[in-house]
Amino acid sequence: MKGFKGFSPQTIDFLWEIRMNNNKEWMDQNRDRYKEVLKEPFDRLAFSLSEELNERTGEDLDWAISRINRDIRYSKDKSPYRSCRWVVFKEPMAVGTTWKTRPVFYFELTPEGYTHGMGFYETTPTYMKAFRKKVEANASSFLNIVNDLEKKSRFALIGDDYKRVDATGVDEEIRPWYIKKNFAVVETKGMEDILFTEKLPQMLAKEWKVLIPLYQYLRGIKID
Repeated sequence: MKGFKGFSPQTIDFLWEIRMNNNKEWMDQNRDRYKEVLKEPFDRLAFSLSEELNERTGEDLDWAISRINRDIRYSKDKSPYRSCRWVVFKEPMAVGTTWKTRPVFYFELTPEGYTHGMGFYETTPTYMKAFRKKVEANASSFLNIVNDLEKKSRFALIGDDYKRVDATGVDEEIRPWYIKKNFAVVETKGMEDILFTEKLPQMLAKEWKVLIPLYQYLRGIKID
């Protein structure tokens, strides 16, 4: 597979247009265009970024790319297609959709710009219970990771909180993480020139390197 050469202005145009024309008739007329300006560049990005991650971090990860079709069976929004596209980098052992409950790196392109970082698509109460147990066992170890991340990066913690979690005695700096029922650390950017160059994979891999200690901490959590 050829290396990533950058997205094109046509990629962004396509995302805007599918947002405004989200129907099967329009998509059928633009299927070849979709493959040329969106699908193929994303495939090349995934390949190139996987190589960069391995070289810069030592992490040999698989990837999964979002489909253009949306699963609308249980959604109030019946728009059949996504007006964005994302790629996740996951553990090789994570088959099928099991990666959704494990930590992953991800990049998402939208008509307005992009978001990237590391976290969970979704988590389980069992996993988060094991996470809190690990934090409790050695709070200073997790605090060092959190402090280092805040000093060296612009990634922000996001996610929903549990309404009822006993955080008595938990360090104030750890508490925002401790009470989460799902979370990610992300950076959201607007439309930048880097998106249209071959340097995007290198930039992302470099930015994600600071997330490796947290990723390895989360990846090491085992549940029965």
